Amino acid sequence: MTTRRWISWLACAATVALMAACGGGGGSSGGGTTPTGSAGNGNGGSGGNGGNGGNGATAAKSYTVVMSQTSGQVSVGSSISLTASVVDNNGNDVTGNTSFVWTSSNSSVAAVGNGTVPGSGVVTGVGTGTATISLLATVTGASNATTALPQVSAVITVVAPGTRTYSLALPYPVLSMTDGQVLPVTASLIDSDGADRSTAGSGWNWSSSTAAVQVTGAVNVGMLRGVNASDTVAQSVVSVSVTAPDNSVLTGAFLVSVVKTGVASFRLVLSQNGAQINALNVLNGYPQVYASKVVRNDESDVTPDFNGLWTFTTTSPSLAVLPDGATRLTTVSTSRPNGASPLQSVLAEFASSLSLTATPRANLLVTEQPTWALVYNGPQPLVVPPGIGATIAVHLLHRGIDEGISPCFGSWAWSTASSNIILNQVVIAPNSASITPLANGPFTVTARCTAGPEAMPVSITLAGVVQ
Repeated sequence: MTTRRWISWLACAATVALMAACGGGGGSSGGGTTPTGSAGNGNGGSGGNGGNGGNGATAAKSYTVVMSQTSGQVSVGSSISLTASVVDNNGNDVTGNTSFVWTSSNSSVAAVGNGTVPGSGVVTGVGTGTATISLLATVTGASNATTALPQVSAVITVVAPGTRTYSLALPYPVLSMTDGQVLPVTASLIDSDGADRSTAGSGWNWSSSTAAVQVTGAVNVGMLRGVNASDTVAQSVVSVSVTAPDNSVLTGAFLVSVVKTGVASFRLVLSQNGAQINALNVLNGYPQVYASKVVRNDESDVTPDFNGLWTFTTTSPSLAVLPDGATRLTTVSTSRPNGASPLQSVLAEFASSLSLTATPRANLLVTEQPTWALVYNGPQPLVVPPGIGATIAVHLLHRGIDEGISPCFGSWAWSTASSNIILNQVVIAPNSASITPLANGPFTVTARCTAGPEAMPVSITLAGVVQ
């Protein structure tokens, strides 16, 4: 695959192509501690006696590698992206300083090659069956010393062409927390058509490999609590599993480093309309925009402190990413032609600081040309004059081709959680709704329907303001 990478600086909005691998520290601040403990196990493999692969001054003595999915699906002729992350026992993310070798136990069933996101592998379905995708990671540390880590693997089931498959989307490849911090993490079950099927999944289960993270799960939301009173960074692999509607079991994982009280930790949050996202659908001609911010463990927005290099990588050859370093808004577009089948890939974002060693990152599972999608062609943001109101309409696209409104089979529905407007669906045009303003201020409205023979749940949320 061709490499596309974009970097941006807060000082300027220029973007340039970047071909080198990204590295950097982890998601916690580097001051105040000198950790020496070993990383956890669980779904990750750990190794020792390496050099310092992070930005801290203390030499790392062990590393942990964790794969984002340890079981998954792909259909013949389609591909999925697996990602692996490597963290040292000081909490530093050293994925960028690691080389990866991917292999398949049966290349006549599934082939695998290196992806363009650091630590990623792209798996392509060749023939129906099951294959084990294995990964060997080697970290390069101080003085070019190398550490080979134990092999980790994922079991991939390859199904017949055109069969709907499922993937798990997690917002964080790695995560840093502070002792006592409580944080919800949402996992989404996304099908190969680009639909969120999380509510159709069953048997959601969350677990933690060590006592450093206490986790309880309410369906697809895991509530994590960091536990660590020592100077040593504590680590745990958090795993989540779900049974998809086709009875396949999918499993994902990410590593969490926990620092003591008084040491800051950071996470990178990607959002649309104020809600955090871990997946994104993009149609040709309809770019998507999302916001990025760095949040400290006390929930403060500290994005201005991350004034270094922000890096964006994707495993897709047809996905374009244009970040704005001043606003931290990122525009994502696709050149995949209308009518083409959906393509799923990983978009990774890294944030760095000129004064902090932390380099938090986040992932999005991106579906280009989803089978069905709702779009809006009006002005954005939507401005509604007080006392006047407005009527808005959305329409339905099938792999980028306009299909009108009939494929929703009368399932159209409109809703709003905003109290400063009244929203009413138009009876004779159910893809439309009238907005009656009650008070000035921002609002959001959401249109939903179930589209096509695939019974694909689709929705679109539009942001507006009464002024």
